[in-house]
Amino acid sequence: MTSGSGRDTVSVRRHNLRTVLRHLHLHGPTTRTQLGKITGLTRSAVGDLVAELTARELVSESDVVAEFGRTRGRPSLLVAPRADVARVLAVVIGDDTLRAAWVGLGGSVGTVTEMPHDYVPGDPEPSLEQLTTMLRGLLSGTAHLPLAIGVAVPGLVRATDGAVALAPRLGWRDLRLDDELRRRIDVHAPLVTGNDSNLIALAEHLRGAGRDHDHMIYLGCELGVGGGIIVDGRLLQGGHPGYAGEVGHMVIGDGVLSCYCGGHGCWETQVAADAVFRHAGMTVTGAHARKAALAELLARSEQRDTEARAALTALLPAFAAGVATLLSLFNPGRVILGGVFAHLLQHAESELRAAIAYRRPVLSNGPIDLVSAELGTQGPLLGAAEAAVDAFLAGFRTGPAAAPRAARGADR
Repeated sequence: MTSGSGRDTVSVRRHNLRTVLRHLHLHGPTTRTQLGKITGLTRSAVGDLVAELTARELVSESDVVAEFGRTRGRPSLLVAPRADVARVLAVVIGDDTLRAAWVGLGGSVGTVTEMPHDYVPGDPEPSLEQLTTMLRGLLSGTAHLPLAIGVAVPGLVRATDGAVALAPRLGWRDLRLDDELRRRIDVHAPLVTGNDSNLIALAEHLRGAGRDHDHMIYLGCELGVGGGIIVDGRLLQGGHPGYAGEVGHMVIGDGVLSCYCGGHGCWETQVAADAVFRHAGMTVTGAHARKAALAELLARSEQRDTEARAALTALLPAFAAGVATLLSLFNPGRVILGGVFAHLLQHAESELRAAIAYRRPVLSNGPIDLVSAELGTQGPLLGAAEAAVDAFLAGFRTGPAAAPRAARGADR
C-alpha cells in the first residue's frame, strides 16, 4: 500500500466515523443495521466503527433489539450517543444575562447556569472575568472535559478568525473572545463563537421549527432585529469576513431614520423596540428600561389592550416589506419568527399575511409558510451547542482511543 492510499484509508475511516456520530447526534439511538444502510457499509465495518466510538466514550450500545420487517427478525444492537459524558459546553452572552449549560450529544440540555451580565460598555474585561468564573465552576464539577465549547454573541463575528468584530450594545470591537477564554480557562478543546441569531437559525433548522427545511430563514426581534439564513441545509455566512444574514440592517423605505450601526434606513429602525415605542408615544432609554417597557407592551397586547395592540400592529407595513424582500431574494421554504414577530403572527396573522402578499413579487406568489420559533430561550444555547459539535467533528481524528481525561480542577 502506498503512503497516499494509506492517507486515503484514514480519511475514509474518519469520514465514516463522523457520519455515524453526526447521525446519532441528530437522530438519536439507531441500530447497527440502520447505520449500515446510512453509511453503505457492511455489518462488520459498522461494528468496527462503533467499537472505536464506544472505546472513546462517545457512544454506547444497549441490549439486542429485534429488527422488524426482516425475514428472520435478526437482532441488532442499538447504538446511542453517550450524552452523560460526551458533552459540549454552550454559552450565551446577552446584554443583561450570561447563560451556560452542558449539552450532551443528541441535544439534551442540562441545568442552565445563569447570572446577571454586569458589563461595562466598551470594556470587555469585566465580562471576561464573569465568563471565566462561570466556566471554571462548570468545569470543576465534572470528571470529563467538554468535546468543544460554543459561544453565542450578540454581535458580528468574523467567520475567518472567530473574532467579535462588533457587539454594539456591549461596545466590543475586534475582540478575540475565543483566544481570551481559552487562555483563562486552560481547556484545549475547540472553542468557537458565533452570532446569536445565526446560531438560533441553526438550532431551529436542526431541532426546531425548521426541521426538514433545507431552505429557511429565521427572523427574531426584541430590542433589535436578528436573523439567520439556511441555504441547502447550511448556514449562510457570505464572503470574507462572513457577515451574511444581518437582515436588521437591510435598507427599507426612505432611509431617513438613523441606526445605532451608523447607517440610515435600516429595517431595524422601523420594526424593532424603538419603532414600537414611537408608535406608542413613549420615550424609553437604557437597555434594561427598554426591555422592560417592551415586555410590558407585549403583555398588555396579550391581554387585548387596544393601545398596546395598535402600537405593535403599526409595524406590519414595514415588517411585511422586509419579509417580501427576503422572499424575493432567497425563496425560502419556511420563515420562522421569534420575539415581537412571533407575537404579530399570533395576534395579527391575517393582516400580516395580507400585507406580505400585497408586497411580494408576483413570481413568488405561492403559499407563505410562516411559523413561530419552537425553541424559545433554549434556541441560542442549542445553537451554540451545535456550533461546538460541528467544531468537534471537524477536528475529529481516528486512531487508538485515549484514556478518559479528567477535567482540570475536578479533583482539587
